[in-house]
Amino acid sequence: MTVIFESGYVLPGSDEPLTHARIAHSGNWVAGGTSSATSTDADFFVDGPETSLTYEKWRAGSSSATWTYTFGGSATVDYICIGAHNFGTIGATITLQALVSAVWTTVGSGTISSNMPIFSIFEPVSATGVRVTISGGVGEIGVLKAGSALQMQQPIYGGHSPLDLSRMTIFRSNLSSTGEFLGRTKLRTAFSTSFSWTEITADWVRDNWRPFQLAAEEEPFFIAWRPIDFSEVGLCYVDGMSPPSNQGVRNFMALNLDVMAYGYD
Repeated sequence: MTVIFESGYVLPGSDEPLTHARIAHSGNWVAGGTSSATSTDADFFVDGPETSLTYEKWRAGSSSATWTYTFGGSATVDYICIGAHNFGTIGATITLQALVSAVWTTVGSGTISSNMPIFSIFEPVSATGVRVTISGGVGEIGVLKAGSALQMQQPIYGGHSPLDLSRMTIFRSNLSSTGEFLGRTKLRTAFSTSFSWTEITADWVRDNWRPFQLAAEEEPFFIAWRPIDFSEVGLCYVDGMSPPSNQGVRNFMALNLDVMAYGYD
């Protein structure tokens, strides 16, 4: 379970259907806050999850711990995303909460069976902070973000290769002089796929895509491509952004996004 819905979640009337992708990027997540934790391993960083550098992690100092991000003020949030974690490895149970009117309110929970990034979706709340409580083992988090998600205007399905099935692992194999297989070393693992949308209105593109383009130039982003149906979530980055193109039909445009994504076991 890497897409988590709030218990009793009701889609707000103004939201796009949950067959449409949700994107959490640096233009819509809350920045400028402060981090704290109930315990932190001495070799790790309590503020590690504030950045997008997946190697700068927070690691709990005990098998049950809470990591908290307090905003600089009040902000509307409808997602919490977590990447570069070890929850699947330890079989952690997590509880996600938002600080609403000085009360910690649960917006998602579950037992995690994969190290795939997590995209938690809940009804919008005005909050002054978020936190995650981890039990069942010593948890690690590389990236944690909260904010108000970009909701794509159209869904995708045909032609898309889900990230979890688009694994790219690079090996270096060792052979003897006679061709005997002597083993190999795994150098790195990542994921690669493309997202393509058509029949997006030009007004929507101008209002929403350019801010995302600018954000993606600076930071990785989270994407849940079809959250109601599939659990695939990516912590993605781009090496370039394809420009939107006019389709020549009414006032519609087409968008394409080629991504690499954080690798996990």
